[in-house]
Amino acid sequence: MLSAPLLLLLLAGGLGMAALCLALPILPLTVAATAHDRASTGIVTAVTAAFTILLELLSPGLLGRFRARTLLLAAMLLQLVAMLGFAELRALPAMLTGGALAGAGFGLAVTVTVAAVGAMVPPDRSGVAIGYFGLCASVPAILGPPVALLLLDARGAGAVFLLGALTCAASIAIIALLPPVAVRPAAAVGGGVLAAMANRGVLRVLFAFGCTTLTYGAALSFTPFLLGTTGLGSAPVFLLVFGATRMLGRVAAGPAVDRVGERRLVVPSLAVGAAALVPLQLHSAPAVLASAAVAGAAFGVVQTAAFVGMLQEAGPERGPAISGIWSMAVDAGIGAGALGMGIVGAAIGFGSAFWLLPALFALGLVLRLAGATRQAVPDEIGSARSA
Repeated sequence: MLSAPLLLLLLAGGLGMAALCLALPILPLTVAATAHDRASTGIVTAVTAAFTILLELLSPGLLGRFRARTLLLAAMLLQLVAMLGFAELRALPAMLTGGALAGAGFGLAVTVTVAAVGAMVPPDRSGVAIGYFGLCASVPAILGPPVALLLLDARGAGAVFLLGALTCAASIAIIALLPPVAVRPAAAVGGGVLAAMANRGVLRVLFAFGCTTLTYGAALSFTPFLLGTTGLGSAPVFLLVFGATRMLGRVAAGPAVDRVGERRLVVPSLAVGAAALVPLQLHSAPAVLASAAVAGAAFGVVQTAAFVGMLQEAGPERGPAISGIWSMAVDAGIGAGALGMGIVGAAIGFGSAFWLLPALFALGLVLRLAGATRQAVPDEIGSARSA
């Protein structure tokens, strides 16, 4: 059984993550209504992602100077201010500031929560504890986007952001009940990250994975423009099904990677994901449901397989650096995917722009296949020499 303080920490972390999961799907719609310029619709999301990454990098150093509970309270306060600002202020500069605060709070909260979870359990229970943290992180990611879009349709954007503020306030109240948590500060990881990214094998996997995270960022922010917000074939339904099968794909991929290997799993998943995103253009409920279910599962598999693939290329001693690279790839993909889709959609229309989604999955497939070909040549030369 998990201890009461650990359960409170996980609940506080989940509520804190829920705020951004509610905000992300409606930010482009809100910016479009505010700026009347579709080319800028993804800019707030991009700023949010950039500050998320920045605070993920700074958090290990901050843990060496401040208590974990203090940092968590600061993180939730930043998000609370951002959500209240989104709810009340409808000017692009204010929304960009809100995006920066929300991203900084989210990046700090996630990193510190993981560190605190690790500090609150004995080493032989860390796997179980982190598994529960994964569940707390997955539930807001699954429920947040569809709830946000349904509430947007019923009550408007202000109600969505106020709900996000409420989840932050609830998280703050729970954190105040936590006992002090002693987190051992991590060693500086900047050099480790840079060294891991200098590995060509890591870069091949990373670039292919980046294609899928760009797809996810574009779909998360812009399916409301393509599918609308009401009906069985709408964006809320797509994002709910996509999120659920994504989680199932991530879980199922773990033991599957151990059995068949990362490459044998990720290559067909990229191919299936590319094909599954094509039916979105049909705008029918069965096509949207099928696309969401299959593409979500494929993305979940690729997420798990990409982490394993980069770890195999870099070596187990670079596990913390690979974890940081993997997280930054997800966050950067969400921001860059939203920013890019906004610009392309404004230029050619969102119906045409959404063909980029299967194209990006297909590009990831090409990159992985090309990497397999390049790796096969040295292997064959080595075999010939040994013969």
